[in-house]
Amino acid sequence: MRWGVAEEFLTTDFHRSDLRFAQCHSSSHNHPNMTRRLHLAPVLLLFLWSIGSNSANTQRRPGPYVFPCAGVTLRANYIAEIGENAGPGFAFHIDNKTTKEIRLEMPVPSSAHWYARVGIHWFWRASAGRGGALVDALRENGPMFAYQPAAPPERAQFLTVPAHGSEDWVVPMRDDPAIQYRPSCARCNYPGETEYQAIFAYAYLPNPEEHAPDLLRCGLRSAPVPMPPVALHSASIER
Repeated sequence: MRWGVAEEFLTTDFHRSDLRFAQCHSSSHNHPNMTRRLHLAPVLLLFLWSIGSNSANTQRRPGPYVFPCAGVTLRANYIAEIGENAGPGFAFHIDNKTTKEIRLEMPVPSSAHWYARVGIHWFWRASAGRGGALVDALRENGPMFAYQPAAPPERAQFLTVPAHGSEDWVVPMRDDPAIQYRPSCARCNYPGETEYQAIFAYAYLPNPEEHAPDLLRCGLRSAPVPMPPVALHSASIER
């Protein structure tokens, strides 16, 4: 997205430089044809800028996206030990306050996003899974990118929640790639980290050839879930 904006401004500045050069050249020779060209230059510049703007707008939307659900919420809580030798995990809860049954394609959640606190600021640490990242990081309740498979899944599994109903389930971190903590680079490590949080999300759009009636076509994001540092340290060692 930022590259598209940068390209737009670079293109515009380039033509402005051409225009300044043409004006200087005209003042030296005062040629009538050049005068007519200078009258057309602003129109040409506006046309070229509009092309660059449209190109940049196209680049700012790299994939399909969905808006947050209304009437459906996702909650999560950290569990230090799921079971014997199962390690830490999360308890998830979906509330469906709508008048219709909803279906979500597994896995649910489809992604996890980890943040670390340094001083008064929160920094992104790692992400896992697919779908659910915010289109605009400054709009916490804004649209989110959705995962859409290139081909219909062969063995799709669904989570069904009845109208005015709810669903609860527990998932160990090490058993679900969508919620595993996997920092991938040295830049993801910040000195002075004191607190950690995870946000879980779901955003899925079916392939056009996929038959999935009543599939949820909006996005879910949980509130931040506090994480003890020892849990993330252990998870990063096991990867």
